[in-house]
Amino acid sequence: MADFLYKGVVDWFLKQVAEGELAAGHKMPSLRSLSKQLKLSLNTVIHGYDILTEEGWIESRPKSGYFVCHRSTSKNAHVLAGDRVKRLTDENAKLIWSALSHRAALVDQSDAFLLPGPRTAEAELPVPGKGHLAVREAVADHLKRLGIKTRSGNVWLARSAVSIFNQVVQSLTKTGDQILVITPCDPRLLGGLQSLHRDVLCLQAGDRGVDLDEAIRCIRDNDIRLIVFPSQFAFPAGQEISNLSLRRWLTIINEINIPAVEWDLASHLGYKASPLMSYKSLDTEDRVIYIGGVESKGSDRNAAWCIPSRYTILEGAFLSADFALNDSQQQALSDALLGTQKHSLSKRSRQIWSLSEKAKAILESKLGDSIRFAYSKGGMALWMQMEKKPSESDMAIVAAKHRHAIVPGNLMAFEADASDWLAINVTYPQMEELAVMLAAFIKANDQSLLADAEPVSEEAELDIAVEQEQLATESDSDADEASILLEDDISEDDISESRVAEDGSSEADAFEADALESDVFETDTLETSSIEDDTAGVERAEDDIAEGQSVDNESDVEDTLEPEDADEALFEETIEESLGAPLEAPEVDVEEASLASEESEASSEQGVEKGSEKSSETDSLDVSEEDTERAEQADEEGMTDTEKSRDAAKEPLYNPMLDLINHDFG
Repeated sequence: MADFLYKGVVDWFLKQVAEGELAAGHKMPSLRSLSKQLKLSLNTVIHGYDILTEEGWIESRPKSGYFVCHRSTSKNAHVLAGDRVKRLTDENAKLIWSALSHRAALVDQSDAFLLPGPRTAEAELPVPGKGHLAVREAVADHLKRLGIKTRSGNVWLARSAVSIFNQVVQSLTKTGDQILVITPCDPRLLGGLQSLHRDVLCLQAGDRGVDLDEAIRCIRDNDIRLIVFPSQFAFPAGQEISNLSLRRWLTIINEINIPAVEWDLASHLGYKASPLMSYKSLDTEDRVIYIGGVESKGSDRNAAWCIPSRYTILEGAFLSADFALNDSQQQALSDALLGTQKHSLSKRSRQIWSLSEKAKAILESKLGDSIRFAYSKGGMALWMQMEKKPSESDMAIVAAKHRHAIVPGNLMAFEADASDWLAINVTYPQMEELAVMLAAFIKANDQSLLADAEPVSEEAELDIAVEQEQLATESDSDADEASILLEDDISEDDISESRVAEDGSSEADAFEADALESDVFETDTLETSSIEDDTAGVERAEDDIAEGQSVDNESDVEDTLEPEDADEALFEETIEESLGAPLEAPEVDVEEASLASEESEASSEQGVEKGSEKSSETDSLDVSEEDTERAEQADEEGMTDTEKSRDAAKEPLYNPMLDLINHDFG
């Protein structure tokens, strides 16, 4: 038992909520019935209801009783005001026309609202002009509750509010005129303006209205001909406009002296019964054209009214359009405007508040923390922000399946985050199915994102490994290319030897073959020497080889511009192939090599000219008298110095070391 009796009411309420007997939007038992049920005094029950009201669990609705409120677990979403005016383009026009397929999501889905009376036997004739006087008086009384004071003679009735709006635009503006629209708003307004070829400028309103400085700059820099204002609790945000914002806008309108349109289809749907102000209620200069009405799902269950204000040109346009209501439609509108009727507008507003609380509870129970709602005080829509949302393809499926319930945010607003918002009609009867589908698609999108994120890291690691392997392969290929280049850069003498082995048909190859035979003859001559002379010959040959190698390297540097190590590597490879084992290069004394070179030059009677690099190579290799005789024989045959130089370049280097190795080691 509770310490205080009134706490027993709170405990009872919490138990009912935990067991599911009471949920958001449900009506609480009356005070007297609960007093009898709990056997408590009436004052105790009233005290308990007051505590629940202070805690936000229930809310009192005038002339309706207490209702259970939805206690949101997440913070409200904030609607930010636009900092720049957006000019609609052709791409925006496609989106706006797409929004027209969601027309049912903009209106009340109730089948019992604005229900026409029983049909009479006589055919219903259209009513020309403004409409019946009694119905127009009922509309004038309804507008007085919204703070708009007008006479029945100023009210025009019509079948569609959109038709009235299009007539106003055509009558007051021309093709190409600039029109400023405060968004987010009914997408049918934007679609109608673009279909009439008007230049549409949009400025988004936030939780606290629009940026008036940006609005003034836009009006000053552009030739604005008309301004369109969504009224109180307008679709989709359902926001309440402060009196200060209303007065500031009216001051701007009076200063620039241009007409304005107030689009009001939801001011009667306030969640709390409190006095409201509108643009028209503060319009002392009679510049605001007021368009109001109620809309339902059926085509014959719509009604609209208009106050053309000072613009008398509109009366002729309305009369020629002939969109007045017939008798049964006017009777249904008259009944809906009376508060005593079962399907009156005042009772419907209380029902819609209850439906909005239920819709919030259902959506948050299925979608959790992935959604937030903008704070609204009226209207028939929830302006929902999705922190996690389905993919574009899944969202298209949801829009096709539940097009009578939702309108994507990018069809009504044009800020960067417009695609994160979704307008949901609270009167949609299949709210549970919509929430389940959204939850399934959001979960699937999250799983796909996680699945895509994991392979990305693995692929990145694989890419790194592949790049490293490619770099290693490139380095190996570069090394192979370098070795190939070194092999290709072998002296022309080695190339001529390979060509002699492959093709001996040319004259140059025959000459080289003769030179090789003379080398063999010299080797035979050396073989006849004593073994003691072989040792001295080897030492002298090593000196000559060292000197010849240095000369050969200098020649290669000048001819091929390659490093000296190429010829040394080639020489070492040749020795290794001959011996079958690696052979280290002998250490050469520079002084002994120079003395041997001087003795060789002194013993030679004729030599090649000092200015020729190829002749110096020949001098270093002429180590015997047989070479001198061969040079004299070449001179006698009439060879010119140029021919000798060219043939010497083609002639392979004489390597006596190879001959000695072949003789001594077999």
